[in-house]
Amino acid sequence: DENDNGAIHINANNAIAKAGETLGTSLLYLFFATAGAPGWRLKDSIQRSFPPIASFLVVLYGIHGAVLWGAKTLVDYARTSEKDAASTADDDDDDDSTEEKGFWRNVVAPQRLLVASSAAIGGPATAAALAKSFEWKSLLTPSLLVGNVGYAVATFIGLIFYGVFR
Repeated sequence: DENDNGAIHINANNAIAKAGETLGTSLLYLFFATAGAPGWRLKDSIQRSFPPIASFLVVLYGIHGAVLWGAKTLVDYARTSEKDAASTADDDDDDDSTEEKGFWRNVVAPQRLLVASSAAIGGPATAAALAKSFEWKSLLTPSLLVGNVGYAVATFIGLIFYGVFR
């Protein structure tokens, strides 16, 4: 099928789409089976490394949660300050600080914080899934971009740390 703009649209009910989905699912199962196959041989190593990794993750998620809580506190402060400024300002008076606080309230909106948090912790796939599940269409592309840029930046930072602390 071709649309008015010349783009080809594939109907999900056709045989090629069904065969592609079946093949893709089968290959994913094969990947999962081969990725988990050496698990029993690594059991002792995994058990020894669990405490330091768990400690690191507790610290990581604790700091991440504290930063999100701080951002939420700033948003709440901006909202209450904006309401106070709006109630005391005259109708004829334009207040630049009220506009600035409204800007920051939109920048640090809870939806954006949640998607950014998901991109920071789980990567672009989980952030996109979160944006899609709540139908935040305007945050779908930014979630993918932030997650992938985070991967790219963190890869080089990790390589630098490896070189420094080797």
